[in-house]
Amino acid sequence: MTDDPGPTPLVEEECLKVRKWWCFLLSSIFTFLAGIFIVLIWRAFAFLCCRNRESSEYQKQQDKDRLLAQQGQGQAPGQPKPKNLMEGNFVTEAKDWAGELISGQTTTGRILVVLVFILSIASLVIYFIDASNMSGVEHCQPWSANTTQQIDLAFNIFFMVYFFIRFIAASDKLWFMLEMYSFVDYFTIPPSFVSIYLDRTWIGLRFLRALRLMSVPDILQYLNVLKTSSSIRLAQLCSIFIAVWLTGAGIIHLLENSGDPLEFENAQPLSYWTCVYFLIVTMSTVGYGDVYCHTVFGRTFLVFFLLVGL
Repeated sequence: MTDDPGPTPLVEEECLKVRKWWCFLLSSIFTFLAGIFIVLIWRAFAFLCCRNRESSEYQKQQDKDRLLAQQGQGQAPGQPKPKNLMEGNFVTEAKDWAGELISGQTTTGRILVVLVFILSIASLVIYFIDASNMSGVEHCQPWSANTTQQIDLAFNIFFMVYFFIRFIAASDKLWFMLEMYSFVDYFTIPPSFVSIYLDRTWIGLRFLRALRLMSVPDILQYLNVLKTSSSIRLAQLCSIFIAVWLTGAGIIHLLENSGDPLEFENAQPLSYWTCVYFLIVTMSTVGYGDVYCHTVFGRTFLVFFLLVGL
């Protein structure tokens, strides 16, 4: 790791005159759209190839049945179509292997599920550190001088591998691309690679890792900690509340520290934990008034958040 402490305040101020947050966000959107496009293209290709192959195979079978029927052998015409031959043995075996690996039904699968959860929490802790120590959400600090970003990149490489394992195991690829945890990966993994290219960091949507807390009840069931239905429901309720609370605080932190586009002149410097405090006070309808949203985007989000949450 380099000993470079990063740019001086004057240099960083000059650097931040040109914001690059849209590059990070665009990388996530492009990844999502590219994935959807690839899945749709594959579906169209598979549909056309399967239809042509099934039609050809069915016609051959019909001719064979007619010949056998004329000779008094075999079955009459009208036999069902042969099974889809598009998926070979390799694809089927890979799908079965990936399904067992993420199902949690095997020892290896349980270890992997628990490991993913632990690394997600570790990545979330790194976000807490960055969101607490850094003023603002975008910095011109080189990636090579940012230890937390380097560690987070290592975690994201693991999450990327896990994403592909889940993708292979998914029976419906399109539905998999629209799952909540898939969106968490879209908006957390690509920006970590973009930061290397741009030599700047953006806290961005890394708080979405908090949604992984919703899997706590499943982890506790794997470990045989939760055994009754009432304890499982209570754990689910608590995990959903905490996950939504921390995620909402992350959105407030991002919007308030960024300011309203396109000028970004009304940004309010708030630490992440101040946003956590502000959100729980607001959700409890106490509303001390010591902290409040300055930006239009922040106020708009808070209105919809409270309407849905309450």
